[in-house]
Amino acid sequence: MTTSDGDAPEATHYRRPAEAQLPRTIRTLRRQLLAGFHSRDAVLQWLQDLAVRTLGEVPTAQFATFASEFRPDSDHSEGVILAAFLDSEARTRDIEDGVAERVRQQWAAEVIAPVQADSFRSLRKDAGEYVGETERDSDGDAGHDPQAQSIAMRPALEELHTFQEVALHRPLNGGLDDRAEILDWGDDLIVATRGEPLGDGTPPGEFIRDLHNDPCGDLLLCDTRPHWRRCRQWYICRIILPAFNRAVRDLTRRTAEEPAKGETEDRGPTGG
Repeated sequence: MTTSDGDAPEATHYRRPAEAQLPRTIRTLRRQLLAGFHSRDAVLQWLQDLAVRTLGEVPTAQFATFASEFRPDSDHSEGVILAAFLDSEARTRDIEDGVAERVRQQWAAEVIAPVQADSFRSLRKDAGEYVGETERDSDGDAGHDPQAQSIAMRPALEELHTFQEVALHRPLNGGLDDRAEILDWGDDLIVATRGEPLGDGTPPGEFIRDLHNDPCGDLLLCDTRPHWRRCRQWYICRIILPAFNRAVRDLTRRTAEEPAKGETEDRGPTGG
């Protein structure tokens, strides 16, 4: 069945809104990737977004693999895949736009598509089904609007997403101010990782201690010169993002579905 303009019809009410939200979310992430990114920082922020919106189902090894793309070689500031993720003004490699588009599409097929299936299986185990009538939904086709809900209808995931964005913003936005701020940033990191081990297996508390005591710790997180900024980006992808992913996966398994406020109170989930 199609609409008069030839497009497939889209439902307006959903009995399982968390499940309905997921493919929309993945589609948005994929479109962002296929459009390309304006900076290396934007790629890191998108990878964090991918981790939380796919419920932590991205294989941790993917972050370690992608981190190598942030390491320069003798001629270029990024690997081929990262260069393809960037738009023509941001990349240092001479890659035709059409080739870069195909690389991004292939990455979406090989990485995002399997993760989407894993995320759906993770979500379907405890996705609520909403039944009953409301004044707004008089035909009995009950359901919450997925676009009005938090990530997977779990406000705790939305909150964790914010904590992770804050923890990323401080080192990416010009770096920390000085060595003493590493300890302060550690507070953000522990909340954003929920205490999960980092990419090298180190607990976040020990990581902050060792980073603070490392003679190069302030260069890695504070120095604004291009070399250290590139090292910082590599470090975040290799060490920090895997812990973010683990934190999302852990929290997803511990939270229950909770619709946004303002819905009719006598309608609730049944089973699922």
